[in-house]
Amino acid sequence: MNRYDNLESAARGLASGIGRVATIGFFDGVHRGHRALLGDLKDWAVEVGGESVVVTFGEHPQAVLGAHPPVPVVSLEHRLLLLEREGIDAALVLDFDERVRALTPEDFVRSVLVESLGARGLQMGFDSAFGNRRLGTFEYLDEMRDELGLEIRSSRAEILEGVAVSSTRVREAVSNWSFVELENLLGHPFSIMGTVVEGDGRGRQLGFPTANLALPGVSVPPPGVYFCDVLCLGERPHGRHSWRALVAPERPEGFFRGVMNIGRRPTLTDGKEASIGSIYDPRVDTVEVHLLDYEGDLYGQCLEVFVLSMHRGEKKFSSVEELTAQIRSDVEARLG
Repeated sequence: MNRYDNLESAARGLASGIGRVATIGFFDGVHRGHRALLGDLKDWAVEVGGESVVVTFGEHPQAVLGAHPPVPVVSLEHRLLLLEREGIDAALVLDFDERVRALTPEDFVRSVLVESLGARGLQMGFDSAFGNRRLGTFEYLDEMRDELGLEIRSSRAEILEGVAVSSTRVREAVSNWSFVELENLLGHPFSIMGTVVEGDGRGRQLGFPTANLALPGVSVPPPGVYFCDVLCLGERPHGRHSWRALVAPERPEGFFRGVMNIGRRPTLTDGKEASIGSIYDPRVDTVEVHLLDYEGDLYGQCLEVFVLSMHRGEKKFSSVEELTAQIRSDVEARLG
């Protein structure tokens, strides 16, 4: 998937004679509703013999609009990886600044979609709206299609349990950390993506080496021990693998079973364990993953951790030996 970080690079990347169809949105988590819209976009691109393009933003627009922006479900890089997995041809990442905020829907369409992307079509979600005061609804723009020189199409809502799948529903499931509901809404297990950084080596000393993850400001499950599947993405994320590999008869190259610990490591730090239901706090909590059946150096590598279930809460043990015995039991339960 091609990535453009400004309008100039998007314009330079426009291949002569290749039509583009586009969609606009934050696409946090790339849930079932997003994926249905992206499917419509890809079908349209095939129809015109062109490229599918997603126009998205580096940070949530509410950060500029003065409201409290929600904690992202996934990071920008993770979001782009998920879009690549869906088969999108290109993504334009814009800064949602005051200039973009002030654009009318017509100006946004003309300057971003038509002039910079060379788009001939705009695919919108069932509740999409953009531009100053969010006037750019499907109904509003459809009346101006001739003036804008752009065909407008709308995707239907993806309904699950009688309610449309939306980013709001996903964030509500995140707030409750209902992994079953999250998987239903996303269409795949919830995952976090981070880079392996150097830790204190205590896991290796205990016989269970862990990969310590540096995470951007994204949604992270509360402290506890989790069963997971881990995908090693290399030094740069790429879309070669997908969540579908999790249900493949044979585990593909790059996937490993894992046990993840999120928390304060009270036994090793002589601190206090996190209480049940505590919110992840990056100032005191760490994210460590033990990969089963893996040997090698992961420093600097990017890992995507698919959270399958919570195994137990965080606990302070009376000795390192007791902690080691519990970790061994956790690993055996993951293998079983």
